[in-house]
Amino acid sequence: MPLVIFMRHGQADNNVNRILVGRHVESHLTEQGRRQVGYAAKDLKNIQVDKVVVSPVIRAVETAEIVCNEIGLEYEIDERLYEIELGKLVGMNFDEVMSKYGNLFLKFYDEYDPALERFGVEPFTSVKERVKSLLEEVAEKHTDRNILCVTHLDPIKAAISTILQLNPEALYRWHIRNASMTILRHDYGQYSLSGVNIMAMHRYAHE
Repeated sequence: MPLVIFMRHGQADNNVNRILVGRHVESHLTEQGRRQVGYAAKDLKNIQVDKVVVSPVIRAVETAEIVCNEIGLEYEIDERLYEIELGKLVGMNFDEVMSKYGNLFLKFYDEYDPALERFGVEPFTSVKERVKSLLEEVAEKHTDRNILCVTHLDPIKAAISTILQLNPEALYRWHIRNASMTILRHDYGQYSLSGVNIMAMHRYAHE
């Protein structure tokens, strides 16, 4: 059965500095991030990947370049895999936001909470809609192909939430590691979740 593999980009400068950069501020992979992606790319050589699609954001593109160089494929940009729009929060430190405004990040996963509207943050419902559109297209047009999607934390959580009925707190606490893989399997017209945070074994003990 075909697989859809969601891979989060490798560690980037903004992850180290805990800065919210959203989709328009460039933040490049760190050396550790490149190593993380290299480990994942070697694992991906163990299965047949037929197509690679990637978010337009530079840290995701750099991740896809490393992977595609290893597995011998070209990648395509797909804006449905974009990082979320963070609006006025761009440039702020994660801890600064928590201190000033409380846990807006938990509120983000509440589909009915309007608290982030004044900051211009994309609603989680919007992220889910674009990820669902991608999954539906794959199910319709690529029924016998394995697709790798290189993206960001929240589009991956959106993919998970199309399968599992997780409440906002559960989504908030479910951390998706850099350069880890979340695997969806398409069986008999529906998706099932085969794995989350899959990465090289030695990383689990240190990250």
